[in-house]
Amino acid sequence: MGSVLVTDASERAALAVIRSLGKKGVKVFAADTKSFNAGFLSKYCAFKVIYPSPVKNKNKFVKSLLHFVRNTKLNLLIPITDFTMMPILEQKDEFEKYVKVAAPSYEIAMKAYDKFQTVNIAHKCGIPYPRTFLIDRYEALKEITDELNYPVVIKPRMKVFWRNEKAVMIKVTPSSYAYNKMDLLSKYASLMNKFKDVVPSDFFIIQEYVQGTGYGVEVLIDNSNVVALFMHKRLREYPITGGASTLRVSVWNRMLAEYSVKLLREMNWQGVAMVEFKLKEESGEANLIEVNGRFWGSLPLAINAGVDFPFLLYKLMVEGDAISAWNYKLGFVERWLIPGDLLWMFDSIFRNHEGSKFNILRQFMTTPLLPDDIISLDDLAPTIGALAEVLYHVIEISRRERTIYGEVLSK
Repeated sequence: MGSVLVTDASERAALAVIRSLGKKGVKVFAADTKSFNAGFLSKYCAFKVIYPSPVKNKNKFVKSLLHFVRNTKLNLLIPITDFTMMPILEQKDEFEKYVKVAAPSYEIAMKAYDKFQTVNIAHKCGIPYPRTFLIDRYEALKEITDELNYPVVIKPRMKVFWRNEKAVMIKVTPSSYAYNKMDLLSKYASLMNKFKDVVPSDFFIIQEYVQGTGYGVEVLIDNSNVVALFMHKRLREYPITGGASTLRVSVWNRMLAEYSVKLLREMNWQGVAMVEFKLKEESGEANLIEVNGRFWGSLPLAINAGVDFPFLLYKLMVEGDAISAWNYKLGFVERWLIPGDLLWMFDSIFRNHEGSKFNILRQFMTTPLLPDDIISLDDLAPTIGALAEVLYHVIEISRRERTIYGEVLSK
């Protein structure tokens, strides 16, 4: 077996990749900015690599990682988050002089990274999506407020971008939802004031809110050929207004699978991606929400249900072996307890979501022994790393470097 460098070792998806490949005998170099994290503590991590933070200085991160891959024999580089993937893809040709990069070109990646580009491609393909407007000034917004069906969501075109080599992350939070004309104008003005001199004038889109349950369709695609496909339904998420799934179940829906493959083929996608939808289960009406062009947080569910995306990607890119994987366990439920499902519980109680506080606690307590994204009897130490990550985030929130919803703020 060969060797692989996995970035962002503190992330759930990175831990899942480390465990998947390590169990198959692949030598895993786990890399991160922190010296103590879940991925480093995994028994499947063969080597630990520290790099400069891409959040604090993008150029330093790229130069450091290039130096490492230039001087280390590696078969594959797998970037896990937007913070590492996009800077690497900006220099993909340089990186690929020394190692294969498990991501498409920068231009193709931007088709998923930029939500407005994604919507335009969906429109071309005939894939349904929420009514969407690109707004470049306050006056333009005023012109459409009477046309909209409320509530609407004010979304950044991309979650992460860089300003003066420092990263900024802007997420959809409860304050991004507007429930009437005046609420929309006020919240848009507040956002633009908050990020003035930080984002371009056309950075936000206005999208009508669509009802439905969240579904994720995960795909590994190679030259338009679908190598693997998996699907899950969100049962709980944080924030409760829309965020990472904290409890989810494996499912199948042919229509969503066909939409996802059609969209990725139109993008000329190469590698892994997750396509997110909202589905009204009573009527079958679906709407595209976004595309994540990298490994996703709920990756452990797919692996444990029978579709080992990291190993399939490795086999495809390193050994040229496109092993097809479509069959998996339906009804398989998995949880992200620390801190995901705990945050779901507190957020639900605070917002009086899903009924009474007792009902919320009952829901939380009835799922104690489910398979977990991080906690594993086979590999226990990463749980300590996950707890440490919570502490890191608390410190960053206290320093106003991060919001409670995970937004990263540039100073």
